[in-house]
Amino acid sequence: MISKTLLALGLAGAAMSASAGVTYTATGGITSGVAGVTTNTFDDGLLPAGFATYDQLGALIPAPGNPGYAAQPPGDPTAFFSVGVSNGQPSSSSVTFGGLGVSYFGYYMGSPDSYNIVTMYSGNTMVLQITGTDMATAASQMANGNQHTGFYMNFFTDSGTTITKVTFSSNQNAFESDNHSYIAAVPEPGTYAMFLTGLGLLGFASRRHQKSNPRFY
Repeated sequence: MISKTLLALGLAGAAMSASAGVTYTATGGITSGVAGVTTNTFDDGLLPAGFATYDQLGALIPAPGNPGYAAQPPGDPTAFFSVGVSNGQPSSSSVTFGGLGVSYFGYYMGSPDSYNIVTMYSGNTMVLQITGTDMATAASQMANGNQHTGFYMNFFTDSGTTITKVTFSSNQNAFESDNHSYIAAVPEPGTYAMFLTGLGLLGFASRRHQKSNPRFY
């Protein structure tokens, strides 16, 4: 498991358990320390679409942001992602993943506030909801909006759970983040076996159909 590897390497600051198969850690730095991630930096001024699709263009904040309503995450002088209640920001914005979803998701968070909220779903089921206080605690920080505070949040799923949607929300100004990273989930070995069995049955049925309905030319 990736989470066990991180713990063994001493990369995790504090680890918190959550229900429904999701755990999280907070680490230092502005990027994910996990190998094999795909990262959306928002630096091109566009919201990603495709496997990871974001729903609110107003959540994209050009550098250098504004300390009054969307403070740029410290140490990362580029465009970033923010939700809040003023200056065109949406109060909530989500990223939805295609395929089976993701087995890992992470983001760099700046100036944590208690009213920042992250909610994660697997299909229609909510698998995790944490506040800025929870996130700051994982990083051994205070959720007091300190604009010099930043840390990287990492979320890992257990076997059998995937994350298909992540919602960022804030009922005040603001929830700033950047460098959203993920690892696409892959089928479990048992799922592969079922898939291959299904293909085999389809092939067998097709051959029987052809034998029972010969064509003459």
